[in-house]
Amino acid sequence: MASYLVVQISDVHLTVDGVLAPGVRPRDNLVDALRYLEKSRSRPDILVLSGDLANTGDPACYDDLRALLAEVPGGAEIVCVPGNHDDRAAFRRHLLGDGDGDAPVNVTRWRAGLRVVALDSSVPGEDFGVLDPETLSYLAAELATPAQHGTVVVLHHPPLSSPIEPMAAIALRNAADLRDVLAGSDVRFVLAGHNHHPSAGALGGVPVWVSPATAYRADVSSTAVFRAVPGSAISRIDLTDHGDAATVVPIGPADGP
Repeated sequence: MASYLVVQISDVHLTVDGVLAPGVRPRDNLVDALRYLEKSRSRPDILVLSGDLANTGDPACYDDLRALLAEVPGGAEIVCVPGNHDDRAAFRRHLLGDGDGDAPVNVTRWRAGLRVVALDSSVPGEDFGVLDPETLSYLAAELATPAQHGTVVVLHHPPLSSPIEPMAAIALRNAADLRDVLAGSDVRFVLAGHNHHPSAGALGGVPVWVSPATAYRADVSSTAVFRAVPGSAISRIDLTDHGDAATVVPIGPADGP
């Protein structure tokens, strides 16, 4: 079986003025992450952006992100899903270039024999996530035929809990429905974001990885309230004959060889 490198960037939270909060410049953090990939000579087969890409769904942020991604070297297949901070219509039109509409953004991409199914777990106007019947049916139809090298599923809201109580309250509401669709399938990994801290677990025996964020990190020692602290990271997911693994890659202005 072939080996694949998947790089996951999550919770970018781009803003029009480049500032999210005192000391947090989300665009700079994203640029640092993309420069790290270039300097490290990492050439991902798949580049995943797992939601909350624009902090308030501003079209200009998606235009900016699309331009930045066009400069990513190496010809990676780029897969994007919306999060609770994104606007579906603006996301679809300005980032994907796929017309208008506010229906769920569900897409499938291929890299050789590896299939990536990107699912929209966002619920307009809400912070929690749900995979609606249309989305679950889309996933079931895709998984009905196995892929040569298996499948990776991407969504924004984790089907796992968080030690931070406010984040646990706005996770994926119907994780059991996702578990049922995944049962017996060729899915090797489920990738999510949303929490701003890394987590690993399983859903019905399928490995689940929750990526840290590039914008800022969540302090997991603060369990009763969500406390944001400086910090930026991405994930690398290695899919190999010898096993699959997910790794946190911290990012800073001086990172890279």
